[in-house]
Amino acid sequence: MSQIFDLTNASTDEELEAAVSAAATAVGNGGLVVIPTDTSYALICDAFNPEAVALLRKAKSQDQSVTIPVGAGNRATIDGIASFSELANDLVSAFWPGPLTVITQSQPSVLLAVKDDDAALPVRIPNHPIALAVLNAIGPVAMTGAQISGAEPVLTVEQAKAAIGDAATIYIDGGQLGGSQSSVVVATGDNLRLVRGGALALEQLRAVVPTVIDATASNKN
Repeated sequence: MSQIFDLTNASTDEELEAAVSAAATAVGNGGLVVIPTDTSYALICDAFNPEAVALLRKAKSQDQSVTIPVGAGNRATIDGIASFSELANDLVSAFWPGPLTVITQSQPSVLLAVKDDDAALPVRIPNHPIALAVLNAIGPVAMTGAQISGAEPVLTVEQAKAAIGDAATIYIDGGQLGGSQSSVVVATGDNLRLVRGGALALEQLRAVVPTVIDATASNKN
């Protein structure tokens, strides 16, 4: 049976600490946790634990070929697992924490369970106080939407529970979320390419790095 922590109504520091502690314990034990972010509810697990990542994929009915993003609560943690070009560094310095996912290269010595050795790594720092508290207590996590693969993002903990069920040990309820998605930028080459539009518009990205290429049209069906 899953446990739900309700942090929707002016929660106390003690209530937040209890939820964060429970989430950290669950992830440390190889379990799944659902947390609110600045976009939608996310399903997280230990990014280094293959069994936990397999459990996450099963809960989402997600194909093995999909590379799962890694979330963290601070830049130092991300720098421990990923490397950035100068342009990518400028972009994340401007917009993290925030709704920006950057696909970059992982550090060669880091063995993450969320990707193949030769795959690029999507990384993000969400701008949500509960998410940041949880992620800073844990470290790098596999972090993906708390919905069945291919479905719309879930904006309430009830929707997340309906999708994931008891596969997640802990749910943290942060209330109704906004529903935007993170903008996704590929930074594995010499240029930065916006491949999915989201909460950050192309114009906002170009205000920091004017050479960002709009590749969203080529990714539409």
